[in-house]
Amino acid sequence: MSEEPQLPPIPAIGGLDKKERKRKKAVKISTLHCKCGENFQREFAVGDFLYKESDDKCQKCGKTQTTIVEIYQENVPRNELSMFIRNLNKNA
Repeated sequence: MSEEPQLPPIPAIGGLDKKERKRKKAVKISTLHCKCGENFQREFAVGDFLYKESDDKCQKCGKTQTTIVEIYQENVPRNELSMFIRNLNKNA
């Protein structure tokens, strides 16, 4: 009779991923597009949806003809969260 093959132990699924997720915070971001061609980002606001005409001013031309073209979530390390949001607000 032959011996059964020795297989490596199966790693726990999601064990490391769960720890990594606790270290990061999800930040929702809206990307706006102006008619002058400029794209810029700001923190997601309640009521944002794709192709919504926004009242935000363009950083380039200063007009309020902006449209939300993208909404996404970015996972940011908790220790960099305040700096990340500050940079978003500075660019808006």
